[in-house]
Amino acid sequence: MAENSKIGWTDHTHNFWWGCNKVSEECRFCYIDGIMRRGGHEPFQGPVRTKNWRKPFSWNKVAAESDCRFKIFTCSMSDFFHPGADEWREEAWEVIRSCEMLDWLILTKRPEMIQDRLPDDWDEGYPNVWLGTTAGCADSFERIETLLPIPAAIHFVSAEPLLEQLDLRPYLWGLDWVITGCERAKKGKRRIMELDWVRDIDQQCRAADVAHFFKQYYQDDVGVPQEDGKIDGVIRQDCPTSGALVTC
Repeated sequence: MAENSKIGWTDHTHNFWWGCNKVSEECRFCYIDGIMRRGGHEPFQGPVRTKNWRKPFSWNKVAAESDCRFKIFTCSMSDFFHPGADEWREEAWEVIRSCEMLDWLILTKRPEMIQDRLPDDWDEGYPNVWLGTTAGCADSFERIETLLPIPAAIHFVSAEPLLEQLDLRPYLWGLDWVITGCERAKKGKRRIMELDWVRDIDQQCRAADVAHFFKQYYQDDVGVPQEDGKIDGVIRQDCPTSGALVTC
């Protein structure tokens, strides 16, 4: 887990487990590879439970005292709905349920696994859980189609890495948020994202009144990616709101 995350669209990250398996083109250069290998762990042999599950309670306490909310990117080093984590998930739901001042952003590449892995009291969705899926290419649109019928406070899509020009208009009626960004990988390996693709998605989102967060891009394919979120000089880093309280 990480406090004060460098990921622009979240406040903190929390991993109930880490490790995963690659399932699609968006996974090709997954960032967990280098991070986990540097720590002496195998990244793609399925999830392994982590030890510290108490940190969210301290964040929840701070948020309650400040009368505001934190966004928590959940299982940023894995997939919350990975079937290999089934034995731990109910306990994770208990933590999520208890930390009501935290908005849990659950981003999955396995939306087909969600329905059978929701808690019994899910009903129309927990007010503090956002459900999202990754769709950086048109071949992944079926994930959006699977996600949208599932009740949730917020539905979102991450088009990061954005691998081609996308027409999200058929799905924007049910989406609250779209994230875009380039692939982070070594020069010569990463697949190039065209700024025009991001500009097009931004226009689609604005026409449908859907929040758009432009996360990162490489300028002239050198150095580290820019994270200013600017499109034609205008910052496009919007987030939806959950509940009546502001983000901390």
